[in-house]
Amino acid sequence: MNRTKLNIKMDLLRVAKTALDLKNPFNTTVADVFIDKAKLEFENNLQNDMELKKELVAYQNQMLNIANDNLQRIRWGEKVMTLASRLGTI
Repeated sequence: MNRTKLNIKMDLLRVAKTALDLKNPFNTTVADVFIDKAKLEFENNLQNDMELKKELVAYQNQMLNIANDNLQRIRWGEKVMTLASRLGTI
């Protein structure tokens, strides 16, 4: 796996950690920062993986809807983790 994919994977895992930390409110600002960073990496370095970027954009659009529902946060965080793991397979 190349360095760019590792950077994106780490950014996405940080986002998932923020969502899955149910003891604290969902910090959408931090999640937005890392998602934006990952999207920029996709655009600049991974043109072949744009389908994954589209999924990431869809997840980013869901953030405000899931912020106050713990079950939705868990499911959303798992989706982000799945997306991160798919980077190594595509």
